[in-house]
Amino acid sequence: MISAILLVTYALTAGTLAAGWLRDARWTGRAPRLAIAAWQALATSVLLSLAAGGLALAISFPHVSADLAGLFNLCAENLRHGYASPGGTLTALGGLTLFLALLARSVWCAVRTITADRRERTARVAALDLVGRSDVLPGALVVDHDAPYAFCIGGRRHRIVVTSGLLATLDQAELDAVIAHEHAHLRQRHHLAIAACRMLFSTLAPFFPVFRRAMPQVRLYAELSADDSARHHVDAGALRNALLRLACLPAPSATLAASALDVETRLLRLETPSRRLGRGSLAFGTLGIGAAIVVPLLLAAGPALAMAWEGICLLG
Repeated sequence: MISAILLVTYALTAGTLAAGWLRDARWTGRAPRLAIAAWQALATSVLLSLAAGGLALAISFPHVSADLAGLFNLCAENLRHGYASPGGTLTALGGLTLFLALLARSVWCAVRTITADRRERTARVAALDLVGRSDVLPGALVVDHDAPYAFCIGGRRHRIVVTSGLLATLDQAELDAVIAHEHAHLRQRHHLAIAACRMLFSTLAPFFPVFRRAMPQVRLYAELSADDSARHHVDAGALRNALLRLACLPAPSATLAASALDVETRLLRLETPSRRLGRGSLAFGTLGIGAAIVVPLLLAAGPALAMAWEGICLLG
């Protein structure tokens, strides 16, 4: 019971206070890749804590000294006593219901996200291959359209797509900057990172409203990360000029567009030299991400570790 209380309390704290702090944190713009990992770790931590808390409510183990056969007998007897005690059955059923509900919702959200993304990417690649030209710009499909626009589609059949309007609008340095930006999306597999966040956030959104509003931030961090990568290969001024000329259209579903999100913020950021987090801050952030995953596992493993310490279970 103590483990369940600790796990649920941790989940509530992480899903409200910690998520609110991460949403308002100022360092995320200086380390966008770390910020994406932090959101993923936080959501995973909350989900693990709630699921483990449900299991801990359904099953508890006392501290005893016995052999393995006696342990199984004791577990059965403990469950019988728990269900026979006042509120024991209700508590166990509540914990089991919480665990199964989270499991079912997680699977449903994962299947829905993966299926929808794969279907949309496949259909979009097939359509673009029909209308696009691959002999105009090496490594990219060119689609006839007056608006200057560029986006990429991740996955095994990845594509970088630009419009004829873009080629007519940008000079060579600006075009190289846009292509470098899109290549950064593909190289860093931002489509997978965004899909993972969508699965986690949609699972937790009914319980923690902050996750309903976190997805635009993650998408922005993906754009900032691609900007940072591109400015290592091209001039930041060229990237900024290209962003100014691009049509600010929303990204098509299952794609990442160079000008789809918070262009003003990105333009201001490109005006100044790149300011990264120091090594100490990066190390601290990485440890925090690891702790977000490890803490709920340690809380859930507490009873098992206690039994091992008492000589009931042998680890190793």
